[in-house]
Amino acid sequence: MPKDLLLFGPELMLLGGALLVFIASIAKEPKSEATWGMALLASFAAVGLSLLTLHERGAPFFPGIYRVDLFSQLLKLGLSALLCGVILISRNLPSVRPSARVDAPLFLLLSTVGMMMLVSATELLTMYVSLELSAYGLYIAVALSSKPRGSEAAAKYVLFGATSSAITLYGLSLVYGTVGSTSMVKLSGALVAGADPLLMIGMLLMFAGLLFKLALVPFHYWAPDAYEGAPHQMVAFIASVSKLGAVGIVARFAAMLPGGDSATLFIALSVASMALGNLAALAQTDLKRLIAYSAVAHAGYLMLGYAAMSKTGLAAVIFYGMIYGASSVLAFVVLSALGRDGENPTMESISGLYQRSPLAALMMLVAIFTLAGIPPTAGFIGKWYLFAAALQRGQFWLVLVAAAASTVALYYYLQVVKAMYLAPPEDRPRVELTFTDSLAGLAALGFVIFYGVYPAPLWELAQKAAALLG
Repeated sequence: MPKDLLLFGPELMLLGGALLVFIASIAKEPKSEATWGMALLASFAAVGLSLLTLHERGAPFFPGIYRVDLFSQLLKLGLSALLCGVILISRNLPSVRPSARVDAPLFLLLSTVGMMMLVSATELLTMYVSLELSAYGLYIAVALSSKPRGSEAAAKYVLFGATSSAITLYGLSLVYGTVGSTSMVKLSGALVAGADPLLMIGMLLMFAGLLFKLALVPFHYWAPDAYEGAPHQMVAFIASVSKLGAVGIVARFAAMLPGGDSATLFIALSVASMALGNLAALAQTDLKRLIAYSAVAHAGYLMLGYAAMSKTGLAAVIFYGMIYGASSVLAFVVLSALGRDGENPTMESISGLYQRSPLAALMMLVAIFTLAGIPPTAGFIGKWYLFAAALQRGQFWLVLVAAAASTVALYYYLQVVKAMYLAPPEDRPRVELTFTDSLAGLAALGFVIFYGVYPAPLWELAQKAAALLG
């Protein structure tokens, strides 16, 4: 295989899978089992090719536009692995319209291709096209719900998404007008040379569009409604795959920025997101809305790494993004099983889960502990690295705010644990996990426990990946 094609292998595998799914979906009598099976094989192949090219470096096709290195391939490995997890829990889709179940994997595959291109993009127009490709699949995925609230959620998501895309494109035009190029290398040089006001305004607008993907305050308004209204498995995709892709492109941009005002902006976004996300989550009884507001808070924790403006901070962001994605998939293994009737899981519906399904309760417990940052899960290690990066830059008060926010989060996380283990099940039915549910859940559970006990391999890869940025 030519080297350029090998370097582009993960994307080509998913594109090929998407083409096969499309052909199968327009057959005379399409079967959802066939299309989801093809998507699963394509995602497994993408995992394999990401591993094969993990330590490769190069610029396939056109130098300066698309870069393959450890940073991009590590994130592609995470994206394809998380996609595998989402597909495994998507074999039963009661909350998706029957007519759309055959086509659904097509949108997930194409969206993931966009995110893979996003983390390799080193040119602004390539970045924008990749961003749009990843977004269109998500818009459709949210709209697949068979419930009326799904249409409302999709409308809000598309509205906010289109607005953020327009803001990003306007910012890109200002940057091009100032720098005279769409190359990120030349943009980095211009930022180092001096702070042209028009250039900084353009960068700010581009960042505003990108931060929409992370659901940071004040770009978070779409998240609670989209999480509540979208099918459970599609929310799992947004919370894991989409989030990791956003982490990657924001890291590439953050590495180019000068300190000072940039760090101040990241700190302000971090504090606002941690405060609003955790306080809003306290009042939620719908578990998907709770996780949505929790996601806002976790985006705030990620900002600690960006605000450190250091390679250690970016490595912590990469590590935490991978762990957060795995814990989100783990949580939605259980939430999807609880919501097989098409309804959203609530604090009431999760009551007595330990007696109804000990394995599901264990998976949810580990997911909650990871999100809360409780040892021995990797969520604790991830927060430790983020806090350490901030402390190295002397941001002591920011770490205190983050620690206080994490303490508030413990309350609503432990309410879920209390409902699972201490509340009586009453007459609620048993929760059945399919083989593929169990496979995805146990893989994610093993991942967060292993790297909670022995984080060195992933941390070393994250450090080497972060060193390539900038």
